[in-house]
Amino acid sequence: MKNLLEIQNLTVELMTNRGIVYAISGVDMDIRQGEIHGVVGESGCGKSMTAKSILRLHNERRSRVGGSILFEDRDLLALSKRQMERLRGSEISMIFQDPMTSLNPLMTVGNQIAEMYRFHMSAEKKEAREKAEALLEQVGLEPASKRFHQYPFELSGGMQQRVMIAMAIACSPKLLIADEPTTALDVTIQAQILELIKQLAEEMGMSVLLITHNFGVVSETCQRVSVMYAGKVVETGETRELMKNAKHPYSRALIRSIPGMESRGGRLETIAGSPPALFQPPKACMFAPRCQYATPHCNEAYPEFLDCGNGHLSACFRALEGGLMDD
Repeated sequence: MKNLLEIQNLTVELMTNRGIVYAISGVDMDIRQGEIHGVVGESGCGKSMTAKSILRLHNERRSRVGGSILFEDRDLLALSKRQMERLRGSEISMIFQDPMTSLNPLMTVGNQIAEMYRFHMSAEKKEAREKAEALLEQVGLEPASKRFHQYPFELSGGMQQRVMIAMAIACSPKLLIADEPTTALDVTIQAQILELIKQLAEEMGMSVLLITHNFGVVSETCQRVSVMYAGKVVETGETRELMKNAKHPYSRALIRSIPGMESRGGRLETIAGSPPALFQPPKACMFAPRCQYATPHCNEAYPEFLDCGNGHLSACFRALEGGLMDD
């Protein structure tokens, strides 16, 4: 399949009172047309920062962004502010983690959706309302005529997230970025929201970049996945292949930490140590201090991606050593 989005050598440096934070250090990632691509990793690894970079949501006075982000062969980092404003919501949309802080508490949810049609499609007030009500029905918020007039505080967390999804897909974007869209929801509602995103992606032929810390969500939802650690992608590939045969020790550790039926009553596996501070990131493998398979070479240089076959790439010097991580 053709790539819809290509991220090449993306770097993001944030200016803080304590110094420069090297939040993203050379990320490469591609999202194909019509696929759901997962990005997984611990908190602070750069998942959300990568997503915000695509839509250029950083404070430009306190950050430096390098590399390129090609969306249908257009470099988003080279577009003007006006061009980005028109692109956000119409061609690329984003669902944020907490709908309660993303929705306007002083506007009805229907008017917030209708505003998308009026801004991006210059729709008249009546037409925008009709489209908004139809969209409320599409995301399962019925009766739409009643929901249109409700305020965010009158809806449950799951219903608020459905409103956010409705706003995000209002203009039929080509790419939907979902930044941990089920974090604040209970397990049953999480499953409903993820199933809704999958259904809409299939119906609309839309690509989805799904950001999560949960490998279980990735295995149920995504065709491909990229694993991030300390501002870098360390492994990427088809989800089923990577889940079954992870080649990077960090990916393997994340997968092993997923609770299963066999672990009931036992101790969950954890990853010893902590991620490195990103004020002065090491030039060597970031995961080496926490890795039981590290060699002296791992502490001297950063590994390039090794091709493990069928588009499966791993940034580990020992990725091609058979049986290394089978114990």
